[in-house]
Amino acid sequence: MLQGIKSEKVILLRHLSVAAFSFFLVYLFYQSYYTWGVIPSLWPDWGMDHPFWRAWAHAAFVLLFLTLILSPAAKLWHPIKKFITWRREFGIWFAILSFVHGYAIWDRWARWDVARLFGFEYIEDVGGYILFRPEVGIMNMMGLVMAPMIVLLAVTSFDKAVKLLGVSSWKWLHTSLINVIFYIAMLRGVLYLFYFFQFSPPNWREYPSIWFLYVFLGMAVIVVLLQAAAFIKTVLQKRNGQEKKSILQVAFIISVATMFIMPIVLLLGIVAYFDSRSIKEAPMSIGQASPQYYVLNHEENYNINI
Repeated sequence: MLQGIKSEKVILLRHLSVAAFSFFLVYLFYQSYYTWGVIPSLWPDWGMDHPFWRAWAHAAFVLLFLTLILSPAAKLWHPIKKFITWRREFGIWFAILSFVHGYAIWDRWARWDVARLFGFEYIEDVGGYILFRPEVGIMNMMGLVMAPMIVLLAVTSFDKAVKLLGVSSWKWLHTSLINVIFYIAMLRGVLYLFYFFQFSPPNWREYPSIWFLYVFLGMAVIVVLLQAAAFIKTVLQKRNGQEKKSILQVAFIISVATMFIMPIVLLLGIVAYFDSRSIKEAPMSIGQASPQYYVLNHEENYNINI
């Protein structure tokens, strides 16, 4: 939507402020995974790369979260309306951080190899590609699907784009795409933060804790709760002065909002249920080899640091 900010100095200061906040988030996330709680001597493959690209992704999600909550929060609490114009800066820097994360994956994981980016390796002995890491391929495919949508949102986040498209068309475009990005990011995040690092056979390797999992899910719940509450308030206000609201009508509106939040609630419930019941250490009958053994075994089979 048109911001009405004419001063280039003000726009520059806003972008510098969000940029500083973004890089500070990246730094904190990086430190939390590389220095705080990770023991490099036990995990020699837990080098700089993995915490690096993870930090950019997590910081980008925080900016996406802020972009999503400002509008419904402003509908519920009028004082927040004065901050709603910051969605533009948060959205643009979400795009920037997302593409730095994507480049880090392309450069440090895939190593400029398209096949490796999607979990495949070319094996000369068989003369073709073999799928080694399907979960990596699925996550990167999700990222690739989101990329054009993120670019489109970023390049249309300017007053000239609003004037060219029209306010209603611009709102439809941004509202539609930002929510699609949000739900794809949620599925990708759960796949990575929960399923990717499960303690499972055949190696029974125990990974360092990913503390952001429930914070990530909690932020998603806040997003959909605010959206649902704003939806209820908007519908009820529009019905004022028309026809008298019956209990049945109010119940129907609330039930619609409840179904709106159910996807994220189900996602949280599934993760919490299985996280509380999955084993956290290898069965005694199987035993567990040293972390160094699994690092060497993993590198020999796939030769990629994770």
